[in-house]
Amino acid sequence: MGTRHEALDLITGTRVRHVLAVMLTVGALGASTAACGADSSNPLQPWKTDPPTTEIMVVEGRPLRRGRRRLHVAASRTGGLRVTDAATLAIGRAERDVLAAHWTRAGEMEHASVVAFVDLACRLRRLGAPAELVARCIQAADQELDHARRCFALASRFAGHDVRPGRLGRLWRLPSRRSTALSRLAVESLRDGVLNEGYAAWLAAGQALLASDPEARAALERIAVDEAEHAALSADMVAWCIAAGGEPVRRAVGAVLADASFRVTPRRSTTGDAAVLTAHGLGDPDPAGAAYSRLRDLVLAAA
Repeated sequence: MGTRHEALDLITGTRVRHVLAVMLTVGALGASTAACGADSSNPLQPWKTDPPTTEIMVVEGRPLRRGRRRLHVAASRTGGLRVTDAATLAIGRAERDVLAAHWTRAGEMEHASVVAFVDLACRLRRLGAPAELVARCIQAADQELDHARRCFALASRFAGHDVRPGRLGRLWRLPSRRSTALSRLAVESLRDGVLNEGYAAWLAAGQALLASDPEARAALERIAVDEAEHAALSADMVAWCIAAGGEPVRRAVGAVLADASFRVTPRRSTTGDAAVLTAHGLGDPDPAGAAYSRLRDLVLAAA
């Protein structure tokens, strides 16, 4: 347990906090790393902030959004029955149903993230972004594909039948002025990347620490590492958009930071034996939302 704890402490205490440092030190937002003063010695230590007024749910991966910022996923498909190991069959039917639904939803979100990152790569290329940012988006899409496969494998195991991704249609975007496109990309990268994926990394690492199921733990550890990298990519995208678009983009980012309702979607509640769900990857290391609140406050402090 000690070795795994140290590894995940490195992920959350160094990698994710490095993401925050990147975000807080980009010249466009004019902040210093001194803003990152919280204790990072224990990734599960609650940060000292007032709890948010609503519960917090992180969206797995980079959200794929269509009109009016609506989340878009493809409903999964089911296949034939599959042999499930004895340990999984020993779990109560109610808990298996909850776990199957959880990992199916996670797989759908991760699957949608593949398309989201390919779309980001195309948008960056059209805007003349550095090739390195485009390449990192393509790499992120590959990582999200790996996450989706792991999640659907877990969903299939708990459901007792194959669960596969559905089909996602191609995204169509209307042409827009360069300054508008840069502003939209910067705002999305701040909300869906720095905040959402930064928090996703923290939660996945915390859930992995709490999990005893080897397959679920391995999936969560991989997701934690990759999501931290994606949050860092998003921070770099915000910085590039502001450098390329100047004051209009800076103002758009500032308006988002000033929005008091700046938060992610409320979490869904679950039923069943909490200990069993936690052991299989559905733990909640941030029940009061304090970690997300701290993450949001650090970004807000940079404005």
